[in-house]
Amino acid sequence: MSESLNQKLRVAGQLGRIGAHIVNERLRRPKPTTLAEIPPSVDALTPEWLTAALCGGHPGAWVTAVSTASGSDGSTTRRVLAIDYNDVGRRAGLPVSVFTKSTPKFTSRAVTVPSAALTCEALFYDRIRPTLDIEAPHGYYMAVDNRSGRSMFLMEDVATTRKATFGDPTKHYIDRTRAEAIITTLATVHGMLWESPRFAGDLAVVKDAHRWQVDVNETIAFPRRTLIGFDRAESVFPAGFRRRRAEVFPALMTSLAMHKSAPSTLLHSDVHSRNWYLTPDGGMGLYDWQLISRGIWALDVSYALSSALTVRDRRAWERELIELYVDRLHAAGAPPLSFGEAWLAYRQQAFHGLVFWLYTIGAGRLQPAMQPDEVSLANLERMTNMIEDLDSFGALKESANTSRQLPSIP
Repeated sequence: MSESLNQKLRVAGQLGRIGAHIVNERLRRPKPTTLAEIPPSVDALTPEWLTAALCGGHPGAWVTAVSTASGSDGSTTRRVLAIDYNDVGRRAGLPVSVFTKSTPKFTSRAVTVPSAALTCEALFYDRIRPTLDIEAPHGYYMAVDNRSGRSMFLMEDVATTRKATFGDPTKHYIDRTRAEAIITTLATVHGMLWESPRFAGDLAVVKDAHRWQVDVNETIAFPRRTLIGFDRAESVFPAGFRRRRAEVFPALMTSLAMHKSAPSTLLHSDVHSRNWYLTPDGGMGLYDWQLISRGIWALDVSYALSSALTVRDRRAWERELIELYVDRLHAAGAPPLSFGEAWLAYRQQAFHGLVFWLYTIGAGRLQPAMQPDEVSLANLERMTNMIEDLDSFGALKESANTSRQLPSIP
């Protein structure tokens, strides 16, 4: 039996189990009071369950009331909770505003369970976030059950704790200072986990970027949805890019194949502008770590700059930003990269973000609506211009002709 068929059968089994659990939850309407059971939705949260999740280490503290303040829906259901405590909890400074992610819907579970997205995000907040000196939320409690698809994440509400504003390419302008903050954050993460032995230890579950994409291709018709997205968004592409329809996905897979042999680090993998938040001091924070993988640093950097910056600013600043990245990466613990090697990798790895957003706007009716179309179109206009400007298709051939490799640690 082929690996592809095995994957499809495995996913079919997962979806069948998830569907049965959804039916059971609707009949039983559970409201857990202990951590032995994960609430199926924020509506099922009880003060007792939240006390167990948030008040550990503070004897005598407990949650007295909880209400939903605001929220949105995408691949997961996101809600902000307002939480009240007794006097002991208030004196302990326990969080009164908590950001939650959960998966109450079948469509959410059908996406997050086969991809192990929430398992990886829980791993990030439990094992990786405490070791990183970056602007990013802290996690309070993470629970995932891959059999039922239930999940409940309780995280820092940075809009309250840090007065943060969430990014959006249609609403917020990223200036040079904030662009440099993006670069510094990525370089710090990449440098600290460059060729880390942890990828053979506590982070062994993190897939390389190529393997991750192959598995997704076999699970959710990613290539076909990318073509549909191309057709839906074609009007915002530069003229020269419109003839590349059949070349985009093969270019992505060629670029990802490079990750199998190159030095690797931890990748956020979904660094579009709506996964960044702006702080009042000009900084940039990064959240939504559910798609972490390992591979070539440039996947994150190309994706981040192509989404965050206007076409004009990216053209004006990108060389200096790559120079800054090389400097900050080395300072964070990675071996030195030459600018020429870094620039080539930056050009080659521009396809990942593009394909993610083609898939997003190409999603089917039974898939969760992940982003507004105007956001998808803004990203795709920027990304296709970047690929044209940098001749990213040509860069893949250049690598094949020159056999240039990124350096590894001696």
